[in-house]
Amino acid sequence: MKMKTKTKMKMKMIKPMTRLFVIAAGALTIATALMVQIPHVEAKTGAKAAEKPAAAPVANPGATATAPSEGGQKLAVESGKVEFLAIGKPSFMKVRGVGSAPTGSVNLNGTKASGEFSFDLASLDTEISLRNEHMKDKYLEVAKHPKATIRFKDVDVKEGKTTIPAELELHGEKKPVSMETTLVTDGAKKKTKSEFKIKLTDYAIAIPSHLGITVADEVTVTVESVLK
Repeated sequence: MKMKTKTKMKMKMIKPMTRLFVIAAGALTIATALMVQIPHVEAKTGAKAAEKPAAAPVANPGATATAPSEGGQKLAVESGKVEFLAIGKPSFMKVRGVGSAPTGSVNLNGTKASGEFSFDLASLDTEISLRNEHMKDKYLEVAKHPKATIRFKDVDVKEGKTTIPAELELHGEKKPVSMETTLVTDGAKKKTKSEFKIKLTDYAIAIPSHLGITVADEVTVTVESVLK
């Protein structure tokens, strides 16, 4: 009788423990799924985490040097990259993406410049394949709108920092943008870095959301290029 009583007591103790293991396993499964779905998190801590080295500009195989054209000097994109930064809600979350070099050219005529640059949206990479798939298929719809294009005409340019008014065509919509641009002459080449902000809703792009976690409407875009 004593043996039977002890056995019953052990069984009663094992059952609750078994339930706890099942619950823990379920929670782990959900957490793993969320890690795949939720954008990459950069936690804010007291000590600043070491950042990965910035991606090097990518050479544009289609670029060719061009001679000065009538009315100015025409320069084509030799290399570069396109980046975006989206801040999440909660705000400690950040989503970064990097794409290939833009294609296009700019015509310089004294202190005036006109140009057009396009970049391949399918080349954007956020380092999480599932997130890339959702971004390109569900939100940017790259099958319908494969490229984004920046245009500007007869704008004032100078060495150093300047603000360039331009037009961005994205997702079938055209909106004005203001590019904070740095221009540096390096021999026969011109190096530029432009940064501007856009609102996703201005371009009829839905705000990405999953399980109550979203990104802000405003996104920062940076375009680097070497012109020759």
